[in-house]
Amino acid sequence: MSNSSEDLMCMVEEKIKFGDELMVQLQSVKNIDGVMKLQRKIRQEIEFLKRLQKSKKVKIEQLSCSNLRHLGAMVDCALRPGVVAVCKIFHINDESKLLIDVISEEGKTWTKVIARNPKSLTALSTGKASYGARSILDQAEDYLLCASLYPCMYKPPKVVFEFTSGIEENLANKLKLAGVIVHGDILPDSSATADDDEDDDSWSSDQSDDESHFEQSRENNSAEDISQSIHDHAEIDTLNLDVTAMMAYVSNMTNGHCNYVFQQEVLTQQSAWEAERPVKPVLERLFEGKTLVCCKTAWDDFEKIVNTLGGDMEKKRTAELRDMIKVFPDDYGESDDYPRKNLKVRGHVRLRSKIIFNFGHRIKALTVSANEGFVRAALQQGVTYATFIHESRALTEGKESSAVKILL
Repeated sequence: MSNSSEDLMCMVEEKIKFGDELMVQLQSVKNIDGVMKLQRKIRQEIEFLKRLQKSKKVKIEQLSCSNLRHLGAMVDCALRPGVVAVCKIFHINDESKLLIDVISEEGKTWTKVIARNPKSLTALSTGKASYGARSILDQAEDYLLCASLYPCMYKPPKVVFEFTSGIEENLANKLKLAGVIVHGDILPDSSATADDDEDDDSWSSDQSDDESHFEQSRENNSAEDISQSIHDHAEIDTLNLDVTAMMAYVSNMTNGHCNYVFQQEVLTQQSAWEAERPVKPVLERLFEGKTLVCCKTAWDDFEKIVNTLGGDMEKKRTAELRDMIKVFPDDYGESDDYPRKNLKVRGHVRLRSKIIFNFGHRIKALTVSANEGFVRAALQQGVTYATFIHESRALTEGKESSAVKILL
């Protein structure tokens, strides 16, 4: 074996070791959405390198096309505080999708990680590349367009391009003018020629569907968490009430009657939760100073449930709630955007929930709901909603006569 071959084999061994180290590092954040996909990408690179190692016929070109440098930069980003997802795919239209490298700040920031040579990036942006190659400016346009389609709390996520190897000043300024936040060393401009670095273009028309980060404030157990959750949504003045939210608001259980053991185990469990974590005060605090709305489907279905299962006090509270809330036609507002219009009704995505949540999105309201299953199922299809999730509470007044009252 020649010295050059020995050197190449050492390089292969080093890259395999680097890949293994990346896999170990990701174990600490394995619960972050998309980390398993990132691990699969790294594993594929390691397997490719091991096949080279086994063949003992390594060429420098084969090593230069390894994507581990870019994946290593993504791992560095994934380990930072505030990251909620990596490697997330969003639909632009029926044919095209976009891979978002890193999502952080509860969905408010999208980051693309670029590890390419700065000169190569400049060359691509000035057209000094093969026909059809997408420059970093093209990719910025893709990111900004996609961000406009998937707002977080009704504002497009901030788009950050992080250049781990730096970026030349002129190209950085063009990105900033386009609306991209640039992170990384700003380098002096040079006369650039296209290199043969790996292409990390994330635009794709055939990538598999995946979950996306969803705009959700989960009801937590501590008063501090609840206060923070309500504070996070203070800027949205309109609340869209789901059927589950209206049921929780008028239920006897949430209005001082949670000291029962019901024949139905689920109701007894909810009563125990209510005694420990009352829902009505949370909703009242959230409702304070807000405009309450719902769509006709939500109100009609809620009213039908109350008329069928509700007791006298629950019906009285329903009448009081009706005076507090404005009911709009289901199709009120502008037409649905592409992602929400094409949300497939299946599993936990029921037609009623799609109507209610889409109504809230069109009028830029915060949808208040206990239907976390719908939110999770929608995000599996890449669809996000601005929501405040509370614990579920059923109507119980009609069940109290057959329940055992707990003496406090």
